[in-house]
Amino acid sequence: MKNNLFDFATSELSQDAFICWLLNFAHEKHLNEDIVLTECAKEILSKILPDEPNLVITADIERQYKNIDILIEVNKKHNVIIEDKTFSNVHDDQINEYEKTLKAEGRQNIKCVYYKIVEQAHDEKNAINIKRNDLIDIFSKYKDKTENTILKEYYEYLLAIDADVNSFKNEPITVWREKYNHVYKGFFNHLVQDNIIQTKEDSIINGNYNWKYISNPSGGFWGLWWYGIKSECLDSCNLLEKYIDELYLEIEDNQIVIKMTGDSQEAQDVRWSLYEFCNKNVDEFKKKTFRKGKHMTVGYVEFNEKNYREKIKTMESLMKSIVGGQYKFEAELQNF
Repeated sequence: MKNNLFDFATSELSQDAFICWLLNFAHEKHLNEDIVLTECAKEILSKILPDEPNLVITADIERQYKNIDILIEVNKKHNVIIEDKTFSNVHDDQINEYEKTLKAEGRQNIKCVYYKIVEQAHDEKNAINIKRNDLIDIFSKYKDKTENTILKEYYEYLLAIDADVNSFKNEPITVWREKYNHVYKGFFNHLVQDNIIQTKEDSIINGNYNWKYISNPSGGFWGLWWYGIKSECLDSCNLLEKYIDELYLEIEDNQIVIKMTGDSQEAQDVRWSLYEFCNKNVDEFKKKTFRKGKHMTVGYVEFNEKNYREKIKTMESLMKSIVGGQYKFEAELQNF
């Protein structure tokens, strides 16, 4: 692989520097230094302010101004907050707090932007999302028109991330964790965007889902959780609140797991009862060593890159059968 600066400059601060450097070619002081990069920078600005003509940055670009990653002023009236999410997730409603800070200073026409080069579980609804695919599309128009090595290497860096994210399409699952950094983000995004997992609320599930890397003493795993059963459906099969709090599905690397939460003694009985039901209804349903804890595994099936659609539907159907009248927990009958 070609030696690339951005294979080493991987922190958010390094990417902040690249964003500031590139956008600075749209600053009124630098419009004539490199016409190609100026046009490239203006096209990025047009993603933020599509209806504003003659986009020019009219004040010095500020980094880490009151904890804001990047703050720019466009056409002497627009204040643009850019929150750089290189590989991290959004948290704590931070960009809205930054907007409040600027409004308290009397600034107006505030635009909030998330700059993201890898997939995340959810887009931000009250902000502009500039994603890796947007950047690849823009940079592809300019990479052959300039001799600038920085832009070319950043473009190649994004292409390498894109290949990593999409490697689930042509690589066996046995090498996903070994060879790739972002493959599970691409795989999980595929499951959601292509409606392979059910994420819309209905009469049974609440529709909530999320994913992230979950660390633990065993080495951690990439996890996606979804298909959370509504409380009234748990009640209908006697899985009352005093027994368990939640029942949902979770992908853990190459396993699709039924998870439950609860810390009562009855929760242990529920887990055994659910395992017996699932094991009778799905041949390949397996169990792990049962240990006490708030979040407990009932059991799981394994999947691979070829059969994951089938296995996901099997597990969603199994969950539906639990709360659809085929299962009922009877505490007094448990003698495990």
